[in-house]
Amino acid sequence: MAETATTRDHARREHLAKVRALSQELSSAIAAVQQNDLKKLESSLAVQETLCHELSTKCPVPPAVAGETAERAQATLLAEIRDAHLALAQLNRVYAAVLKRLRRSTGLIAGIYRNYGQGYAKDAPAAGQRHTWSCEV
Repeated sequence: MAETATTRDHARREHLAKVRALSQELSSAIAAVQQNDLKKLESSLAVQETLCHELSTKCPVPPAVAGETAERAQATLLAEIRDAHLALAQLNRVYAAVLKRLRRSTGLIAGIYRNYGQGYAKDAPAAGQRHTWSCEV
């Protein structure tokens, strides 16, 4: 019985560590977007994908077994897990908002380059003379 409780405790601590690591990766991805660092964002996304896969394939937090003594340490650990999930959910909402704004900004920049950026390419033709309005009287 003690070994089962120890196994459950270890699984809960491992789950908590992965949730916290995922929160850290979300923060890292938000920072990468703010810094316009594509390589950092890509590596953060890869780690996020791995952590999400690990969290989804393994059983989530093992439930308390009926008759298990409710020790203060176990209650504290479960409260930490709950708090980590709540913090992760809030961070996920912030991350979604950042990505939504990033998509809008990227669309605007792409539109600007599509309309006005033809002169920036190396093989683009030279820009013509600037047109001015004139009036003869």
